[in-house]
Amino acid sequence: MWDGTQQGPGLAGLALRLLEREPPRGPVLAPEAYLPGSLAGCVAALARPERTPDPAALAGLCLKYAYAYVYPDRAGEDISLAEITRLCGCFVRRRGGCLALEGQDALRRLLLHHGFALQMLLDLPKTVHLLTALLESAPLVRPGPSFLGFDLGAGTGILLLGQYLLARRLGHEAPCLRGVEHLPHVAARADALLANLGIGRVLAGDATTSAIYNNLPQGAVSCLSNETLPSRGRRLCKEPFARINAALFGALGARLGGTVFLPGAVWVVDGEGRSWLRLAPENAFAGEGLGKPARLYRMADVELAGRRFPADKVGEDYADLLDPPWRAALGRRW
Repeated sequence: MWDGTQQGPGLAGLALRLLEREPPRGPVLAPEAYLPGSLAGCVAALARPERTPDPAALAGLCLKYAYAYVYPDRAGEDISLAEITRLCGCFVRRRGGCLALEGQDALRRLLLHHGFALQMLLDLPKTVHLLTALLESAPLVRPGPSFLGFDLGAGTGILLLGQYLLARRLGHEAPCLRGVEHLPHVAARADALLANLGIGRVLAGDATTSAIYNNLPQGAVSCLSNETLPSRGRRLCKEPFARINAALFGALGARLGGTVFLPGAVWVVDGEGRSWLRLAPENAFAGEGLGKPARLYRMADVELAGRRFPADKVGEDYADLLDPPWRAALGRRW
């Protein structure tokens, strides 16, 4: 109780307290589904072709990766589910605040500054769906002595980790993986984590410009991921997907003949719903219909592992990985 001799929190502090809410209760993932061991150990286990990468294992991998992204000095530790749940709660409440964030100014700043990249990672049903689609593409990967993979708009680098698992499960001991991320602070953090794990590197740069592709390794591209898409119903030009593909195919078109892409195709529709376009590798993810380019069409569907999904239904088959309160709190990818 304040007795008049202590400094109170002040009007601004009291106003901020009014915004505070607590995150969902209970673990973010069912305890029986959570993989024990360090991040590196889990990566090694899932890289073995005899191990089936079930959705719960991939969700646990994503959580361990997120924790290591925030706390890179603990990447070699076996982090408990309780600690990871606490971090997820802090992330969910990074703007409004919660008890776990009191006095944690540095953590809160990091979660805010890296919020968009972490949101992509921590929407677990969608991220698990994308990773599953990557791993299911194994039969389509061009046979060869090496594996070269790129991720454009890499964010935290989680899809580069997915490409690493794909390559290792195909027998490639040392795949060459590179990501491009336009936010320098996100690129630097993802690069340090992936390099420490021996997975790949992330460059800070603009994937919508042809110059960045001069900095990537030479050779035929085995796999390429680019999920820089708007949410369903928004114009494609609201995100850099179309501009990235224009630069990519302009610079590397001859090296993309046998590349496995994620997504495999994107469907867009005009505002009236009369004209649909399928954007895919064979048309360089571009096109024109009814007198206007594809970038002015609206986002509709994506193809993942040969199946077509409305963009807002991606991850729906994996929603039960999380309890409904956590699902609603973390489901913010696109």
